[in-house]
Amino acid sequence: MASEKTQVIEWIFLNRKHDAATGALRDPIVTMDDVAEAIAATNAKLSTGNLANFWKDLTRDGAKGLNRNWPPSVFAYGYAGGDAIGQGDRAVFMFVPVDPGQAEPFVDELPFEEETQAIRLQSLSMPQAMKALGRPGENWHAQVADRLNVVSSFFALCSPRNVPPLSVHEVNFLQTGIKMKDGETDAAFSLMANDGQWLVSAEVKGNNEQFHLPQIARAAHALETTVKSAKSSTLGDVVGVIPLGIKVVGRSKLWVVEFAPVESPGTPLAKVAEGVFELVPHVPGID
Repeated sequence: MASEKTQVIEWIFLNRKHDAATGALRDPIVTMDDVAEAIAATNAKLSTGNLANFWKDLTRDGAKGLNRNWPPSVFAYGYAGGDAIGQGDRAVFMFVPVDPGQAEPFVDELPFEEETQAIRLQSLSMPQAMKALGRPGENWHAQVADRLNVVSSFFALCSPRNVPPLSVHEVNFLQTGIKMKDGETDAAFSLMANDGQWLVSAEVKGNNEQFHLPQIARAAHALETTVKSAKSSTLGDVVGVIPLGIKVVGRSKLWVVEFAPVESPGTPLAKVAEGVFELVPHVPGID
């Protein structure tokens, strides 16, 4: 079932962006003001308290959710949507042309291959009292990934950063929930390698959510900007920030994806490596 956002998107497209006479867009960028105006015009039962998350919330279920909520009329005109955070003042999302012959407005940016062989990691080192409190959520998922050395195992076994002549010497957990001006990192790690010290910015997703690549890129760039602009830092010289995705993909299974470092928040992410880790025995909350 489509959400209230469907009629809001359609109203913005038909009344503010699409020029019926020429068939072109007056402006592809949709702002918070556009969204607020459309909510009022359509009497949609939506809050205007956090309009910046209007698009982000639509992407949580990946292409499936976006296709369910995207107006068929907008797709018929040849447009889907894309992330526009940072593309202009109060920008939220943008209308983007779809490829000719595309059957649906959206396709998953990074589909998970079910047949990927899992690497088994023990969970016996995690106290039973800690497991008893485990509940689905990014904070718990990040804590499990740290406690059971999922990230360090990934860089040791799956990443080309640990393939000669390159080598990773050490990976350490730093912090969860780092909120910055232009993004938020769910979990940050430090990585010492033969080419210097790196930070790792990890985006953590549950089983019913999908990676949103622009969000991962923004968070990694924001972390690098924050660290390098600090007047004083005990981190030392940081070469750069490695974007990472960690997602629950099944019972006690975590999918880890490494991307190439980005030069700007709008840089498209390029997948470098991936790995799936199965925690044995089962860890509650990783479902």
